[in-house]
Amino acid sequence: MFDWLVKGGPVMIPLALLSIVALAIIFERLWTLRPARFLDPAQVAVLSELLAGRDYARAAAYCRDHEGPFTTLVGTLIENRTAPYEELRELLEDTGRHQLRQLQRGLPALSTVVSAAPLLGLLGTVLGMIKVFESVSLSGAVRGEQLSAGIATALITTATGLVIAIPALFLHSYLESRADELLHAIEARTIELAHLVRRGGEEREG
Repeated sequence: MFDWLVKGGPVMIPLALLSIVALAIIFERLWTLRPARFLDPAQVAVLSELLAGRDYARAAAYCRDHEGPFTTLVGTLIENRTAPYEELRELLEDTGRHQLRQLQRGLPALSTVVSAAPLLGLLGTVLGMIKVFESVSLSGAVRGEQLSAGIATALITTATGLVIAIPALFLHSYLESRADELLHAIEARTIELAHLVRRGGEEREG
């Protein structure tokens, strides 16, 4: 494997760095994007109880002490609980879009790896082919076996770039979908709490 990497030439160095970056992002996002991390049942239970009891001050303080997408949305709900329902829903959607960017942190960089790895691989192949044909022109004649070996060596970087990019592409799509699903779950739970708050306000007015 080491000999294979050496044969690929200097372009293998940035390709290796891209693979490390991709792995770091993938493992970090897989570890981070866990439902229990962002939609903790204990937090949901505490906030549901506080909002059902219309203890908005304690609920807001709890959200400040437990930062995260869910508590941020609930905090927005508490601050704007007297707004018209449609306006409140728009505020929650705007806050949700901002939180989605937080959930997708690192994915733009992973997308860059997906695009850059094949291009770097192609660059390495082009440079390798130039080197092969330079050798042919200098020697005046070359055996087929030598030419084939040179071309095979030049193609190593293209193969490496694709090996990096293809799994990263599928994992990027999966992580993006996972972030979307997680945010939808958080928003759905927040809307349930919004109905609870609105119902509580209507009962108090009645």
